[in-house]
Amino acid sequence: MGLGEKFQIDLEALAHSVAQVSGQGEDLAGAHLSSDNRIAAAQSGWVGSSAAAINTKMAAWLETSRRLLTRVGEHALDMNNDGIDFSAMERDNAERLRALQPGADGAAGSLHR
Repeated sequence: MGLGEKFQIDLEALAHSVAQVSGQGEDLAGAHLSSDNRIAAAQSGWVGSSAAAINTKMAAWLETSRRLLTRVGEHALDMNNDGIDFSAMERDNAERLRALQPGADGAAGSLHR
Protein backbone atom coordinates (compact mmCIF):
# COMPACT_ATOMS: atom_id res chain seq x y z
CA MET A 1 0.00 0.00 0.00
CA GLY A 2 1.41 3.35 -1.01
CA LEU A 3 1.65 6.48 1.08
CA GLY A 4 -1.68 8.24 1.35
CA GLU A 5 -3.73 5.26 0.19
CA LYS A 6 -6.79 4.41 2.24
CA PHE A 7 -7.84 1.04 3.53
CA GLN A 8 -10.88 -0.19 5.35
CA ILE A 9 -11.05 -2.44 8.38
CA ASP A 10 -14.04 -4.68 8.97
CA LEU A 11 -14.11 -4.49 12.77
CA GLU A 12 -16.70 -7.25 13.05
CA ALA A 13 -14.55 -9.60 10.97
CA LEU A 14 -11.48 -8.64 13.01
CA ALA A 15 -13.33 -9.41 16.26
CA HIS A 16 -14.40 -12.77 14.81
CA SER A 17 -10.80 -13.52 13.83
CA VAL A 18 -9.60 -12.62 17.33
CA ALA A 19 -12.12 -15.06 18.80
CA GLN A 20 -10.96 -17.78 16.40
CA VAL A 21 -7.27 -17.26 17.16
CA SER A 22 -7.98 -17.19 20.90
CA GLY A 23 -10.01 -20.39 20.67
CA GLN A 24 -7.32 -22.10 18.62
CA GLY A 25 -4.74 -20.98 21.18
CA GLU A 26 -6.80 -22.51 23.98
CA ASP A 27 -7.17 -25.75 22.00
CA LEU A 28 -3.44 -25.79 21.34
CA ALA A 29 -2.66 -25.18 25.02
CA GLY A 30 -4.94 -28.05 26.02
CA ALA A 31 -3.35 -30.40 23.50
CA HIS A 32 0.14 -29.44 24.63
CA LEU A 33 -0.77 -29.94 28.28
CA SER A 34 -2.11 -33.39 27.45
CA SER A 35 1.11 -34.26 25.61
CA ASP A 36 3.20 -32.89 28.49
CA ASN A 37 1.31 -35.10 30.93
CA ARG A 38 1.74 -38.21 28.76
CA ILE A 39 5.48 -37.59 28.40
CA ALA A 40 5.82 -36.98 32.15
CA ALA A 41 3.95 -40.21 32.88
CA ALA A 42 6.28 -42.12 30.53
CA GLN A 43 9.40 -40.75 32.23
CA SER A 44 9.03 -42.88 35.35
CA GLY A 45 9.60 -46.14 33.48
CA TRP A 46 12.96 -45.19 31.98
CA VAL A 47 16.43 -45.52 33.52
CA GLY A 48 20.00 -44.66 32.60
CA SER A 49 20.74 -43.16 29.20
CA SER A 50 17.14 -43.75 28.08
CA ALA A 51 15.89 -41.67 31.02
CA ALA A 52 18.41 -38.95 30.21
CA ALA A 53 17.32 -38.93 26.57
CA ILE A 54 13.62 -38.64 27.39
CA ASN A 55 14.37 -35.92 29.96
CA THR A 56 16.31 -33.98 27.31
CA LYS A 57 13.46 -34.38 24.81
CA MET A 58 10.92 -33.37 27.46
CA ALA A 59 12.86 -30.19 28.27
CA ALA A 60 13.14 -29.31 24.57
CA TRP A 61 9.44 -30.05 24.02
CA LEU A 62 8.39 -27.89 26.97
CA GLU A 63 10.48 -24.94 25.75
CA THR A 64 9.21 -25.25 22.17
CA SER A 65 5.65 -25.57 23.46
CA ARG A 66 6.05 -22.52 25.72
CA ARG A 67 7.41 -20.40 22.85
CA LEU A 68 4.65 -21.47 20.47
CA LEU A 69 1.86 -20.87 22.96
CA THR A 70 3.35 -17.48 23.86
CA ARG A 71 3.48 -16.47 20.19
CA VAL A 72 -0.13 -17.53 19.56
CA GLY A 73 -1.28 -15.69 22.70
CA GLU A 74 0.64 -12.56 21.73
CA HIS A 75 -0.83 -12.72 18.22
CA ALA A 76 -4.38 -12.89 19.61
CA LEU A 77 -3.63 -10.01 22.00
CA ASP A 78 -2.11 -7.91 19.21
CA MET A 79 -5.16 -8.50 17.01
CA ASN A 80 -7.47 -7.55 19.89
CA ASN A 81 -5.47 -4.38 20.57
CA ASP A 82 -5.57 -3.51 16.86
CA GLY A 83 -9.36 -3.79 16.98
CA ILE A 84 -9.47 -1.46 19.98
CA ASP A 85 -7.13 1.02 18.25
CA PHE A 86 -9.11 0.97 14.98
CA SER A 87 -12.39 1.43 16.88
CA ALA A 88 -10.97 4.40 18.75
CA MET A 89 -9.63 5.88 15.52
CA GLU A 90 -13.02 5.42 13.85
CA ARG A 91 -14.77 7.08 16.80
CA ASP A 92 -12.31 9.99 16.80
CA ASN A 93 -12.70 10.49 13.06
CA ALA A 94 -16.50 10.45 13.37
CA GLU A 95 -16.28 13.09 16.12
CA ARG A 96 -14.01 15.23 13.95
CA LEU A 97 -16.47 15.00 11.05
CA ARG A 98 -19.38 15.92 13.32
CA ALA A 99 -17.40 18.97 14.48
CA LEU A 100 -17.24 20.14 10.87
CA GLN A 101 -20.99 19.78 10.31
CA PRO A 102 -22.81 23.13 10.24
CA GLY A 103 -24.52 24.00 13.52
CA ALA A 104 -27.99 25.44 14.02
CA ASP A 105 -26.73 28.92 13.10
CA GLY A 106 -25.20 27.68 9.82
CA ALA A 107 -21.60 28.06 10.97
CA ALA A 108 -19.26 25.11 10.89
CA GLY A 109 -18.23 23.74 14.24
CA SER A 110 -14.66 24.17 15.34
CA LEU A 111 -12.24 21.31 15.21
CA HIS A 112 -10.31 21.07 18.47
CA ARG A 113 -7.60 18.46 18.85
